[in-house]
Amino acid sequence: MLRVASVGLGWWSDELARAVVGRSDRLRIVACASRSPEKRHAFAEQFGARPVDRYEDVLAESEIDAVLLTTPHSLHAEHILAAARAKKHVFVEKPFTLTAASGRKAASACRRSGVVLAIGHNRRFLPGARTLKRMVDAEELGTILHVEANFSAPGALSYTPERWRASRIESPAGALAALGIHMIDTMTWLLGSVVRLSCQATRRAVTVDIDDTTSALLQFRAGMTGYLGSHFACPYTSYLRLYGTKANVEARNDFSEVIVTRAGAAPESLPLEPADSLHAELEAFADACADGPAFPVAPDEAVHDVAIMEAMASSALRSGKWINIHSNSRFAARFR
Repeated sequence: MLRVASVGLGWWSDELARAVVGRSDRLRIVACASRSPEKRHAFAEQFGARPVDRYEDVLAESEIDAVLLTTPHSLHAEHILAAARAKKHVFVEKPFTLTAASGRKAASACRRSGVVLAIGHNRRFLPGARTLKRMVDAEELGTILHVEANFSAPGALSYTPERWRASRIESPAGALAALGIHMIDTMTWLLGSVVRLSCQATRRAVTVDIDDTTSALLQFRAGMTGYLGSHFACPYTSYLRLYGTKANVEARNDFSEVIVTRAGAAPESLPLEPADSLHAELEAFADACADGPAFPVAPDEAVHDVAIMEAMASSALRSGKWINIHSNSRFAARFR
């Protein structure tokens, strides 16, 4: 049984806890830490975890095997480095970090310490996304020409200045760190690395000083083109579409529906089994910590996701200038 401490308590830490408390025989949340005493005690009471005052105290406890980080994005890298020094396994919510350089440093520290590093890209655990992966790998779509995705929601309309997400540091180019990163990871998981991109981002409706309207054009190393939209002030939207010479396929409504249109045939809805992606990713983390299969999201993949997000923010600040993506990861290379 993996003994885990939840660090950084809020609505998402609660969602992860609900996915496993009383439902998993592989990991147990034994402690919780937050700068807020009220959040610590509320989480402890709801989920049966012991409140701990400071992150440093969590890392010092031998009875804790791993940390589950749902802290602000800008703190991920330093929290991962501290956990690696303390020989604690790490599950960190997306985005992995805010810069590719800090991500590489954090991943290297975990590798040197021999601890598992898992990044919470839970869409990979959804049957709809896995169906797309199977079809791509089996070349059922023929030559893939283009991918387009959109993940948008109205969340930033309710942001107030004191919220940590209401910051251009924590929310570069608008919804990317909260929403768009999920589609970035899914697209690169399906199609490989992005080598260059152009992005535009602007603020149209929200009252805090972050962007709410973001879109990008992508060039993949394998040759296909792509589009990503991620907006922070409109009704919920989630889709990913692949266009191929033999078939087009679309995942709708957060990968809960998959529609395939084969050449010369009518659109077909594919059957999918329901799944709890949060439960699945946390159990996969526990398995990896117990010397089971490696966690499905490799750190260098997560570094490349961050490099794309970072390049999008840079391009948007430079009026949509095409940016080449540099990385030491095998999933990214300079466009040639």
